[in-house]
Amino acid sequence: MEKLSGVAEALAYLKQGDIITSNGKDQFILRDKKICRYDNGSYFAVDINDFLDLYKSSNFFLYEDSVYIDEEKDEAYYRYYRK
Repeated sequence: MEKLSGVAEALAYLKQGDIITSNGKDQFILRDKKICRYDNGSYFAVDINDFLDLYKSSNFFLYEDSVYIDEEKDEAYYRYYRK
């Protein structure tokens, strides 16, 4: 994961539509002028200014979805269960 230099850079990525994370398990996104944090089934949203204040000393990383889907296995799976 690419480490971001601080909360200001994290906000810049969010404004571009990217997803960021602080620990690899949570996800922060920008939606309707609020920063939304999703983590282990929980969710909350904060104002941008509150985000900057709350997370000013946090480390952030650009979120990279590392899930790889094998198309052949995926198709075989659904073909089997459609019978």
